[in-house]
Amino acid sequence: MDVMSDGVTVVLALKALCHAKSRLGDEYHPDADRERLVAAMFTDTVAAVRSAGHHDVVVVSPDPQVRDLTRRLGARAVSEPGGGLNAALAHGAAGADGTVVYLQADLPALRAESFAEAVAAAGRLPVAFVADRHGTGTALLAVAAGVAFTPAFGTDSAAAHRAGGAVELDPSGTRWPDLGCDVDTPDDLRAAVALGVGPRTDTAMLMPQSDAAHNHAE
Repeated sequence: MDVMSDGVTVVLALKALCHAKSRLGDEYHPDADRERLVAAMFTDTVAAVRSAGHHDVVVVSPDPQVRDLTRRLGARAVSEPGGGLNAALAHGAAGADGTVVYLQADLPALRAESFAEAVAAAGRLPVAFVADRHGTGTALLAVAAGVAFTPAFGTDSAAAHRAGGAVELDPSGTRWPDLGCDVDTPDDLRAAVALGVGPRTDTAMLMPQSDAAHNHAE
């Protein structure tokens, strides 16, 4: 019998677009172009999750633009309370009665099948996670209903989650490479492109920077 409940709440957090993914700046100028790319990666991530099943999707952000986009994607938007990423994720999970799946918001290559398989695999365990492609960060953390476990996203989060008792679902990083490919740097983005990014990200990357800046200003 699966440990996790049938009810799944997926929680994502995204900072204000103007501050997001600054490490992409060397290759994505002006800022409006980077903001468009971040919004596109977020959109592809949420679209994959929603295609994977009838999950309750909650997005926590301080940015009204992100919250508006979240509602247009059919997810629930929540204002960020402050206190950093883990505080935002905990705020988004408040009130959830079933499984909570914490997910990175920048997975442009994510496929619905990979997400569904990972959630199903996590359903056999009280707490489980999928590391990022570097093996140090965390792309997904699933916590069963009634299990007390505090997310520790940030530097070396994979080690922190492992030390806390979470089971790593894909230690080799080969089962769901798209799920493990969150984007912080140009190298990460190139890896995602090699796997095949979603349509919004693809369009954002193809748009000339001047057009992106013009559209952002409208």
